[in-house]
Amino acid sequence: MVTVQRNIEMVGIPTVLITLDPESSGLMRPSRAMHPVGFKFGHSLGRPFAQEVQSEVLRAALERLVEKGEPGVIRDREFPRY
Repeated sequence: MVTVQRNIEMVGIPTVLITLDPESSGLMRPSRAMHPVGFKFGHSLGRPFAQEVQSEVLRAALERLVEKGEPGVIRDREFPRY
């Protein structure tokens, strides 16, 4: 996934990786990434039908888009309603 992200970034489109495995993802050095703390694999945006939490995760990812890319830096983010 990070390889695709890197290629998209090379043509000038900023991207954000939402990862549930920050250790493995960090090795690939994505330009921008966030880790929703406590989320289960398969639920990168939150539990099914938890639209409020999913919207919060997407908003957080969009906020990360405007930040300068720091390869390999993955920001942990807590979502209390998860």
